[in-house]
Amino acid sequence: MMLRKLTAALLAAAGLAFAAQAMAADGPYLADRHVARGATCESCHGVKTPAPGSRVKTEKCLACHGSYEKVAQKTAAMKMNPHDSHLGEVKCTACHKGHQKPVLMCNDCHKFDMQPK
Repeated sequence: MMLRKLTAALLAAAGLAFAAQAMAADGPYLADRHVARGATCESCHGVKTPAPGSRVKTEKCLACHGSYEKVAQKTAAMKMNPHDSHLGEVKCTACHKGHQKPVLMCNDCHKFDMQPK
């Protein structure tokens, strides 16, 4: 009886974990889009189970997305290129928030009409 309850609990937990991952792939945040493309928590955070609120280092972003110059080239056609900043090499997480709505750091001083992803 105890083994049956344990098995049922484990199956339920596995099902919830699978459902959460499937839902995350359709979510609105950067982490969700990474999951949809096959990335895992470890891909960005460097550990399987990151601590709540842990940050991703810019070097991890650039390992997949290329140098600052390459990222700036990809967004060069935008009205205002957010990756070609007069502030130099800004941390990716200044705008891109993995599990939160992104912000445009530039709007701390300026007023640009654009929304980062």
